[in-house]
Amino acid sequence: MSAAALGQTASAVSPFVEEKIVRDDNVFRLSRGTDPTPLLGTAARSDTYRVTAAGLNLDLPVSRQRFLANLSVNDSRYDRFSQLDYTGRDLRATWLWQAGNNVSGQLGYVNSAALASFASIGGTAPDILKTQQAFFNGTYLATPRWRIQAGTDGYQQRNSNGALQVNDVDIVDGELSLSYVTPAQSSLGFSVRGESGRFPVQQPVGAILVDNAYRQYRAGFVADWPVTAASHLSGRIDRVNRRYDQVAQRSFDGTTARLQYDWKPTAKITLMVLAQRDLSPFEYVRSSFVLVKGISLRPTYSLTSKIDLSASYDNVTREYLGDPSAALGITPSRIDKVRSLGALLTYRALRTVTLQLSAAHETRSSNIAFGDYAANVVFLSGRLAF
Repeated sequence: MSAAALGQTASAVSPFVEEKIVRDDNVFRLSRGTDPTPLLGTAARSDTYRVTAAGLNLDLPVSRQRFLANLSVNDSRYDRFSQLDYTGRDLRATWLWQAGNNVSGQLGYVNSAALASFASIGGTAPDILKTQQAFFNGTYLATPRWRIQAGTDGYQQRNSNGALQVNDVDIVDGELSLSYVTPAQSSLGFSVRGESGRFPVQQPVGAILVDNAYRQYRAGFVADWPVTAASHLSGRIDRVNRRYDQVAQRSFDGTTARLQYDWKPTAKITLMVLAQRDLSPFEYVRSSFVLVKGISLRPTYSLTSKIDLSASYDNVTREYLGDPSAALGITPSRIDKVRSLGALLTYRALRTVTLQLSAAHETRSSNIAFGDYAANVVFLSGRLAF
């Protein structure tokens, strides 16, 4: 029985523990044409590992303010590839602030440490990726029809693997938009955004060291349209200009766009469709900014009040446009095609107990030798909240 049903006030702090068992048949995302024995000392590509996590969630309303936080640590242990064992963290805190009736926004901070995906590393040496992000944004309803939004954030990424520290980066950006809002809550606005990136470690390319620092500006239109009571359409289109001081021929000047459609025809069914041609906002491989083109689907079906079945499908082409080696003609420009299909079954056995079973299949083809792979991942998890 819930606290509300007992006439009690729900606690603002909710501790939890979680155990996950994962089976991955291609842990290092090796190409079909790669013999793993010289690299790993075994012909096996697969492994089973366990992830034990513990932490707490905070949801604390104070007058018109609201404070949210998720603080967790996780420990991963591999049966075969014990060199990948690590303890990570995920710390998130957000203040949803409100000043009067017309001004609101968010102030937040994120700090995480996790094993970087081997799909991005392109090798077998582990890399612990540490990231920090601080952000602030605000919305001002100047009139019932005109909305002004502004925000800024800073992002820092550090890699533990010395060979990958050329991807360490510090990014600062800011955005300002003005939108017209209709009585039906549709909106159309104009947005401008500036961004600068600094790389503490220069990238060796041939006999020279390349500074990957850049400046990026984008300007465009943003729109939001509640088509019906059951459907919602949002999107943006921008002109983007990205400039490098060194190896300027890799600079980018083009149009990007994102369109998202959300549909909820019944209380049990939801569907999200995303189509995009956009620059990837955060990359493990920072020295090559990536143009992402493709479509994603996210359907969900609630079988019962306790059981949800969701799926995911992604079909994406990734063009690595900012690589200085490619811009100088030393290596070909890399293009990957990634397809993934997954399913997730969630069972809320009790108010405090959640069980999940997931299966996913992913393939990548590439114009780079040994850049292809196929992987199947299955996991079972149980979560207990107090």
